[in-house]
Amino acid sequence: MKVRSIDRFFVRSFHVMAVALYAVLFAVSVFITGVNREDRADEYIILEQNSAFRIILITLVFGGAMFLAGLLYDRILKKWNRNIFLGITCVIALLLGIYWVGASKTAPIADQSMLCDYANALNDGDFNGIWKGRYLARYSQQLGLTTLLRGFFLIFGRGNYLSFQYFNACMLPVIIFSGCQVLRKISGDNGRAEAFYLVLAVTCFPMYAYTAFVYGDLSSTAFALLAAWLFLACLEKVTVARILALALAAGIAVQLRKNTLIVLIAFGIVVLVRLLGRFQRQVLAAGLGVLAGVVLLQGALRWIYRDVWDPEARAIPAILYVAMGLHEPNGHPGWHDNYEYIIFAESGDNVEAATETALEDIRKSLGRFREDPAYMWYFYKTKVNSQWQAPMYQSIIMNNNIVGEQSSIVEMIYEEELLGGLIKLYMKAFQMFMYGCILLWLLAHWRDKMSIEKYVLLIAVFGMFLFSIVWEAKTRYVFPGLLLMLPYFALGLQELTGGLGKLLGKVREK
Repeated sequence: MKVRSIDRFFVRSFHVMAVALYAVLFAVSVFITGVNREDRADEYIILEQNSAFRIILITLVFGGAMFLAGLLYDRILKKWNRNIFLGITCVIALLLGIYWVGASKTAPIADQSMLCDYANALNDGDFNGIWKGRYLARYSQQLGLTTLLRGFFLIFGRGNYLSFQYFNACMLPVIIFSGCQVLRKISGDNGRAEAFYLVLAVTCFPMYAYTAFVYGDLSSTAFALLAAWLFLACLEKVTVARILALALAAGIAVQLRKNTLIVLIAFGIVVLVRLLGRFQRQVLAAGLGVLAGVVLLQGALRWIYRDVWDPEARAIPAILYVAMGLHEPNGHPGWHDNYEYIIFAESGDNVEAATETALEDIRKSLGRFREDPAYMWYFYKTKVNSQWQAPMYQSIIMNNNIVGEQSSIVEMIYEEELLGGLIKLYMKAFQMFMYGCILLWLLAHWRDKMSIEKYVLLIAVFGMFLFSIVWEAKTRYVFPGLLLMLPYFALGLQELTGGLGKLLGKVREK
C-alpha cells in the first residue's frame, strides 16, 4: 500500500465501522427505549418495548416538523444573515439555561456534594482530602474540577454551588457556537444544515437539565467542542493565537473531566492519519498544541498543590473500573456497585495488590462468558442499550436533590405531567432520528473521498462507544456524545429533507 493511500484506507475503514455502529443503534432505537423508574432514588435504566403506534407517530410528527423547517429556510430564511441566527440561538439557550438553574432548585448530592465540601476545606487550608486514603487522592481525576470550584467559592462565597450552575448555563452558548463552527468546517459552509443544527441544539432538553449538575460533564464538553473547532482551524492555517487557544481549551477540557481525553485521542488519530498520508507542518503543530495543553495544565495543577501533596497518595487504578464493568448489580449489567472503592480500600491503597484482585475478577467474569455465551450476549446487549438508548440521558434522575419550590413548568417536567411527557416523547424522536440521520449521511457519502478530519467528532463518539462497553456503565457518561453528534445529525437531516423535497418535486411534475 502506497503512503499516499494510507489516509484513504483509514477513512474507508472508519466509514465502514461507523455505518455498522449507527445501523445497529438506529435499528435498536426503533424497538426499545431506556427510561428511569418513577423512584428518583434509582438511577438504573430499564428497557421498555416501543409500540408501533408510538414510533409511527413520532416519525410523522418529528419528520414533518423538520421537513417544514427546511422549507421555511429555503423560501424565507435562506437570504438572511446566518450569524444573526447563530447569535439569537446562543442568547435563547443562555436565557433558558439561566432560567433552569433558578427554577429547578436542585442542589449537589453524592460526589457533587463531596467535591463542594473538599473545595471549601481546601480554601480553609485543610488539605487532608488529597492525602493517602482520602477522596481526592483516590479519585485524583476530580482535583481539576475541585480547584475550579475553589475559585468560584472564593469569589462568590463559601459553598456557593449556584455560581457553578450559572457557569454551566454560560457554557451553553459556547457549545452551540463551537458546534456550529465545526459544522461549517466539515460541511463546506452548508447553510441549510446549519439551520437544522440551530433548531436541534436549542431544543436539546438534556443540555439544559445538566446545567444544574455540579460536575464537569457540560463544561468539559463545551471546551472540547471549542477545541475541536480550533483544531480544524489549525489544520487549515496555523497561527500562534489559534495554537495557544487550542492548547488552553484542550487542557481545560481534560481537567474538568478526564474522560474528555477520548475526544483528544480522536484529534490524535486525525493527526497521525494525515501525517502518514503527507507531512504537513500545520497538522503536526495542531497535534503538538493539543498535547502541550494537556501536559501543561496537568503540570500547573500539580504545581498548585506541590507543597501539600502526599507522595504516598495513590489513585484508584483504571483496571478496577474495567472489572466493575463486568458485574451485574441488582440485575443491571456493568453498572456501579462501589467495587472500585471497596477493593482499593481493602488493599490499603496498594495499586499492585488492587490490580491483582481486579485481574483475577476479570478472569472469572470472562470465564463465565466463555461457559455461557447466551449470558454474555444478554449482558453486553443490556449494558450497551441501557447507555445508548436512553434519550433523556439521566438528565432528571441525576439532578434529583430538590431544595426549594420549583417553578410550575419545571415541576411538570419532573413529575412527568403533560409537558414532561411531551419532552420525553420529543427526545425519543430526537435520538431515533439522530442515529438514523447520521447513518443516512454516512451512506449518502459512501463514495466521497472525504478527509479524515471530517469525521473527527464521530471518531470521538466511536471511542466513547468502545469505552462504554468496557467501563462502568452509566448513561450520563454518554451525554457528551449527544452534543458531539449534533453537527452530523444536522447534516443527515439535510440529506433526508433534501431527498424528500426532490421526491415531492418529481411527483408534482408527473
